[in-house]
Amino acid sequence: MEISDPTIVIVLLSVCASTAALAVTLTVICQRSSARNRHLLLQGFDIPRHYVFRDGYLVDGPEGDDAFLTDPEDRVGAWVELTEGLSVLNPDISAKMDGLRTRREGFVLIGRIIDDALSITGHARGEEITVTVVASTSENERRVVDKAGLDAVESEVEFLRHAMGHCGAVMWLEDEDGKITWANAGYFSALERVDADADALVWPIHAIFREHTTPPPEEGRIRRCAVYVADQDMPLWYDISMSVVQGGGLFTARPIDRLVEAETSLRDFVQTLSRTFAHLPVGLAIFDKRRQLVLFNPALVTLSSLSTEWLSTRPDLYSFLDQLREHQRMPEPKDYQSWKSDLAALEAAARDGSYQELWTLPNGQTYRVIGRPHADGAVAFMFEDISSEVSLTRKFRGELELYQTVFDAQDDAMVVFSKDGLRMKSNAAFGEIWPKEASTDLQGASVVDVTRSLQEASYPTPLWGEIRDFVGGFSERSGWTDRVSLRTGDVLDCKVAPLKGGASLIAFTQVQPQGEHTRAALERLTIRQ
Repeated sequence: MEISDPTIVIVLLSVCASTAALAVTLTVICQRSSARNRHLLLQGFDIPRHYVFRDGYLVDGPEGDDAFLTDPEDRVGAWVELTEGLSVLNPDISAKMDGLRTRREGFVLIGRIIDDALSITGHARGEEITVTVVASTSENERRVVDKAGLDAVESEVEFLRHAMGHCGAVMWLEDEDGKITWANAGYFSALERVDADADALVWPIHAIFREHTTPPPEEGRIRRCAVYVADQDMPLWYDISMSVVQGGGLFTARPIDRLVEAETSLRDFVQTLSRTFAHLPVGLAIFDKRRQLVLFNPALVTLSSLSTEWLSTRPDLYSFLDQLREHQRMPEPKDYQSWKSDLAALEAAARDGSYQELWTLPNGQTYRVIGRPHADGAVAFMFEDISSEVSLTRKFRGELELYQTVFDAQDDAMVVFSKDGLRMKSNAAFGEIWPKEASTDLQGASVVDVTRSLQEASYPTPLWGEIRDFVGGFSERSGWTDRVSLRTGDVLDCKVAPLKGGASLIAFTQVQPQGEHTRAALERLTIRQ
């Protein structure tokens, strides 16, 4: 069993002290009772108990077992037994009983068992002396302890002793002078680790936390301290608290070595992340579950134009975005009020891990903004300046459009296949000669599909098979030419040439037409030009 909560330990100690005091008083009284009824206490005191003596001999007394007489049948020794039993309740009983017997002096005294009061009276009449014991506390206010109650008290005292001995915290009690008057097993274990030469049998024992408890911590406050052990580099860490108990102080030192180790590891990990984030070109802003900024890197300061001082105040997400707008570091909304209402949708999208946008700023820069969820409800925003990438993409797209225009201006019909045999590009002239194969839907069609369609529009020739072998070949290739006749009567010169990266160029050029049909086709071609 291990108890580490200082509050619980303090309560247990207080209960233990009260129950122990009660148990001591009751046990002494029980020693006066018979063996069979040793644990019957305060039972039946609502009715006065009379002890009548004549010449020191008990002539009349309570029937049955009695709380103050070890053996009610021993009537000769009853006077001494009764005097000793009542002395536990009031220290003046012994003198009063002696005065009553020798000088016939009556008395009235109040005896107490913790909060319960008993009225003890003695008087002499003739040759008889009568001692009466009756409860003076009202029945509603009296705490009556019977056998079951005493058994429970003793069981609880034993349990508390066991619990305090196995408590995980180090505990000790100091008096008003600062001397240790009690310590639990955890204290002796700590003492053995810190000072193996200390003698735990000599009281007051060595105070291993003296320098950390002078002055003692305020009640309810925790003071962290490190206790160094000889021949060890790592100290023992404790959280010390103090509570006022019985005029002194109950101190509790809770071992926190694992907690300190975890905090140190976490601090080192955060420092490592901070050093890593410091060299990232991407701006990073992490907001906790309350949407307050808890971590940012230098790149965010540069990209957001926000000061480090302001970011260090841990603003919330809405204030952060509002400042981005004020510094023109996010697109200017057409309707500011609707933009404010859209912030909730932005935050929800980031929480779900689905937020990603391109922000085109008024100064022409472009930011890629990504929102990602993190543990414990946190959200991370990443800001990346992709202006160069966007500019390069636009430039590349412009060059492609220029190359396509030049490609389309060529008189020869051309088509380009990749090294995987897929159609990549074709020009306008190719669409005029092969209109069926010029559709944009055929972009990415294989060389097999394209040449099969071309083969249907021409007279039989081994050219198409040779083209397929050339495009799909991985050996060293060299260009070649051939001629093909179409079913329309046109005659084309076909040029096959290798390109960089394993691509292939197939170009078709119309030759001098022959016959009436080809002459008419030439005239149509001349009119188009």
